[in-house]
Amino acid sequence: MHKWVLEIADKIKAKTNKIILLGGPHPTFFPEIINRPPVDIICIGEGEGAIVDLADRLEKKQDITKIKNLWVKKNGKVYKNDLRPLVKDLDSFGPPDREIYYKKYSFLKNNPRKPFFTARGCPYSCTFCFNHSFMKLYRGKGKLVRHREIRSVIQEIKNVKKKYPLKTVYFQDDTFILDTTWVKKFVEVYKKEIRLPFICMVRANLVNEEIIKCLKDSGCEQVFFGIESGNESIREKILKKGITNEQILATGRLLKKYKIRFKTYNMLGLPGETLENAFETVYINRKIKTDYPWCSLLQPYPKTEIYENLIESNIMLKELSPDDISQSFFLDTKISHQKEIINLQKLFFYAVKFPSLEPLIRKLIKVRPNKLFDIAFLTSYAYVYIKSEKLNILSTLIFGVKSVKSFFYDS
Repeated sequence: MHKWVLEIADKIKAKTNKIILLGGPHPTFFPEIINRPPVDIICIGEGEGAIVDLADRLEKKQDITKIKNLWVKKNGKVYKNDLRPLVKDLDSFGPPDREIYYKKYSFLKNNPRKPFFTARGCPYSCTFCFNHSFMKLYRGKGKLVRHREIRSVIQEIKNVKKKYPLKTVYFQDDTFILDTTWVKKFVEVYKKEIRLPFICMVRANLVNEEIIKCLKDSGCEQVFFGIESGNESIREKILKKGITNEQILATGRLLKKYKIRFKTYNMLGLPGETLENAFETVYINRKIKTDYPWCSLLQPYPKTEIYENLIESNIMLKELSPDDISQSFFLDTKISHQKEIINLQKLFFYAVKFPSLEPLIRKLIKVRPNKLFDIAFLTSYAYVYIKSEKLNILSTLIFGVKSVKSFFYDS
C-alpha cells in the first residue's frame, strides 16, 4: 500500500507542512522510501519505544536525529540510527486504543468479530515471507517470539466486550499454538471467564489431538492454516514450509473429528509448478474437505528469499522495485506462467468444493484470462471472507466497495 500512503503523505504535507513519519513492514525492508519528498522520518522494526522518544523530544524541542529505530531526514541529510533490542514485556505497551478507529468507523465498532493478539514473532522462515529478513534484522537483539501475560489478554477481551459489540474473538497471532504450554493454560482461563467462540491460526506440523481438543473445549469454532502447495517437493524445496502432506492430512482429520471448521491458505504460480502440480493443491484441499479454500498467486516481494532465488536462477529476468508490485496478490504474478494456472487460481474455490466441475474447469482455464474469471473469483472470495471471518454481509459490502476499485483498476 506504499503508493497510496505516499499519495496521502503528499496531500498532508502540502496542506500542513507537518512532519511525516512512516512505519511498518515497508519502511523496515525498503528504508529507501525516506528519499521520497513528503517523508521526513521512517521507523525500522518495532516502533513503540521510538514513537514515544520522538514525541518527547518534539515536545521539548530537542534534537530528534539520534533516536534508535528511526531514520531522520534533515537539511538533505539522512541520519540512520541502530535498532534497540526487542521489548520482552509486550504488556508494558498497554492495550491498543481501539477508540481512535471505532469513533470514526462505525462499521468497525459494530462488527461483532474483533481482533486480538496474544503474542508477537514467528520462528519459521518460509521463503515467500518477510520473516527471515526480520530475523536477520533483530539477530542478537532479543527473543523473537514473545507471549503476553494470560491475565492481560483476558482483561483486554473483557474490556472490549463491556464497551463494544463482541460475539467472536479473532486471535490474529501468526501461529496461536506455538507455545502449547501457554495455550493450554490460556484456554482454561478463557473458557471460564470469556466463554465466547473464537478463531485462530495454527500450523499443521504443530497440530495434535490434545491441542485440538483443548481448542474445541474452550470455544474454538474455526482455524486457519497454510498449505500453500499440494506438491510436497515444491512446498519443501521452493517454499521451505517444513510441513509434510501427512501432517496436513492428519490436521484435516482431527479438525473434522472435533467439528472445527477451517480455512486453508494456498498459492499457485510457483516456480517450476506445472498445471498438474497446481491441481495437486486442489486435490489435497478436497481430501481434507476444506471448508473455506483460499488461494492467491505467488507475489515474489523484493527482498524475500524466494525473490532472491528467482533472480539468481534467472527464472525472473528483471529485478523488481516495490513500485512494480501489484497491490493485490490475487491479480497477477511477476513470474511467467501458462494461462491455465492463472485461470485455475481464479476458479480454485469451485474446483475444490465441486469436484464434479473439474472436466468443465479444465476446459474453461484454456480460455484467455479475462474479467469474467475475476468476477468468478471475487464472488467466491466474498463468500469465503464472510463465512470464514464471521462477518455480516453489510460490513463485507462496505469493505468490498472500498476495495473493488483497487482490485480491478490497480495502477
